Amino acid sequence: MAGQQDPYFIVQRDVNDTLSSVQTRYTQLRSLPAAHSNRKPLLEELQEDCSSLEYMVSEIERSLDAAEANPARFRLSQAELSDRRRWAISARRQTSVLNEGLAAARTAADAAPRLTPASKLAAAVHEENDRFIASEADRQQALMSRQDEDLDVLGGHVVRIGELGREMGQELHMQGQLLDEFDEELEGTSTRLAAAQKKIQAVLDRTGSKGQLAIIGFLLVVLVLLVVLAIA
Repeated sequence: MAGQQDPYFIVQRDVNDTLSSVQTRYTQLRSLPAAHSNRKPLLEELQEDCSSLEYMVSEIERSLDAAEANPARFRLSQAELSDRRRWAISARRQTSVLNEGLAAARTAADAAPRLTPASKLAAAVHEENDRFIASEADRQQALMSRQDEDLDVLGGHVVRIGELGREMGQELHMQGQLLDEFDEELEGTSTRLAAAQKKIQAVLDRTGSKGQLAIIGFLLVVLVLLVVLAIA
């Protein structure tokens, strides 16, 4: 019956899992204050689990006794029987240690004075404080998570503002270039206008005052003709 189908391996796995669970909760029991409301239910639960452990280990020990008496029937070698016996002894020893610790805890609990109303109130306040601290820690964690999300959103806005700033800078640079070109064109126009004014002044200087009066008269005649044509 050696192999994975052997019931021994199923029971062995259950015993190992139960031992690990009981040892973990026994450590938790030892850390609880004597007046803690969870101490008594946890102690009773651990004692029940230890009783189950004792039963399973006893069943394995009986099966090993039968296998050692007739190894050919169970198809187990001496090495396999020795390994199983060593494991059973170890499981029995661990269970005994746990039982002794739980018995001592039960004795201490029975010998402890009954809780007075004041001690019950103190225990209730202690539990309420524990619950408040746990809930406050959860609330703070949720608040920090929300703040992280807000910071992420704010960071996105800052990046967008930076991009808009760069776009505005590029636009201002282009506008500056256009203004520079306009200034150059305006400067060229001013230069040409100044040259034209110089030429006109030179013509006026050559024609003298009579020539200027003749030009003014000619321009007045042209203006009158234009007005007449506009009215007609």
